[in-house]
Amino acid sequence: MSGTVEERLARIEQLLQAQPAPAAAPSETRSVLARAAAWMGAELPKLVAAAVVLVLGFALKDSVDLAIKQRQLDLSYTKEMQGLLIQLGGKGSEAELGSAATLLASYGEPALPGLMSHLRQSGMGGAAAAEGLNVLALREPELVCAALPRVLGLRQQYEWQAQEKVVLMLGQHGCGKARPALRRYRGLVEAALAGRPAGFEALVRVKPEGAGEVYPRLLKSVDAALAMLDE
Repeated sequence: MSGTVEERLARIEQLLQAQPAPAAAPSETRSVLARAAAWMGAELPKLVAAAVVLVLGFALKDSVDLAIKQRQLDLSYTKEMQGLLIQLGGKGSEAELGSAATLLASYGEPALPGLMSHLRQSGMGGAAAAEGLNVLALREPELVCAALPRVLGLRQQYEWQAQEKVVLMLGQHGCGKARPALRRYRGLVEAALAGRPAGFEALVRVKPEGAGEVYPRLLKSVDAALAMLDE
């Protein structure tokens, strides 16, 4: 270090002055808090309670606001889905009905009851609903695989055309747990083909016309679905 003794002493003094003040010891901090608490006396619990109420109030407000926004979103979805369901039950073109069913399927699980209901329709409406269920199965396969087998056991709810669509969907989407339902349904079809149609006719909403062609066709569809599940 160069310079005179006086210059060196001046530099040392400047360095000492630049050092930060030592932090207060924990005991000193506790002493300060204790003095503050003693000074506030009986007002301290009131202040703490007010602070807690303030924090809880903000938290509660946020929760209520979030619940209101969620409710508004649910109502918006419900209105949109209602419009699609009305469109699906209308007399639009095949493309329009298919588009409505596909958009409806994009809502996920809430769309399932509507699509299952419209599957009862004959013609393009039922075909569009089946298309929507196929789209939904790509997103929620377990949900669809759990719901579809019931169609094969409900009495007088669906026509045989809808049942055939369900049979093929169960195979196409790999619904392995549907094997028992498919086998029971196959037994009814096989019995009808053998001249004992009572069990099958009790299952469908409308007795099939041209049973000599319908029963072999259904039997072939069920066997195809079971074969897909066994691949």
